[in-house]
Amino acid sequence: MANLTILSKDIRLLDNLCSLNDLHKASGGAPKHQPALFMQNQQTKALIYEIEGDLGIPRTVLTQRGGANRGTWVCKELVYSYAMWISPKFHLKVIRAFESISTNQILPLPSPIPQSDLSLNDLIYELAKAKNVNTQNIHIHYNSVFNSNAWSHEQAFEHALAKRILKQDLANALRTQSPQLQQIKQQAKQHGLTLIDEQEYQGFQGRMQMQQQQIDKLVDEVMALSRNHNALMSQVL
Repeated sequence: MANLTILSKDIRLLDNLCSLNDLHKASGGAPKHQPALFMQNQQTKALIYEIEGDLGIPRTVLTQRGGANRGTWVCKELVYSYAMWISPKFHLKVIRAFESISTNQILPLPSPIPQSDLSLNDLIYELAKAKNVNTQNIHIHYNSVFNSNAWSHEQAFEHALAKRILKQDLANALRTQSPQLQQIKQQAKQHGLTLIDEQEYQGFQGRMQMQQQQIDKLVDEVMALSRNHNALMSQVL
């Protein structure tokens, strides 16, 4: 797969992701434009959430801590966002660089988009099948998204919007599917296991660590209260 070239700088590709560190160098390497700062940006996090979707979890970001490919690697959409974050001029350079080469050299061909005439029930069924869950899970999820169950009612205002959103979420979910992945999921299900995304697992670990810190703090407060109580009782006696 050919590498991308921007301002005479080679931008490496890894698993169809672009090196954000190489883009940083191509832009001039200003400290204020470091990839880490961009990734910490709330707008960037919101964009990643939108790209991945609440149900679909394709890999949009890869972080390598060491080795020849160390650094941050991101999908095409985040490349565009990073370039715009730096400057409109650099953004235009990046767009033209992508346009100068064939799209299928950068990203794999997308899975077929769901038909536009699918009913809402069909979309719910297809999403459940793609995510390997039952339709009740889909209902529960979107009840939370819309803060209501009106989205599933044929005459409700939310119905048309829900069809559009579910169609896009299904398209995102289908892009993550492959025969090999489906086989692995099926094998995992047979053994009572569930596949999870690495970022999801890291987020879970982070939440567990925060909970442990809160428990430790509570224990310290209880111990301090106990010592104060014992000291007070000693003075009374």
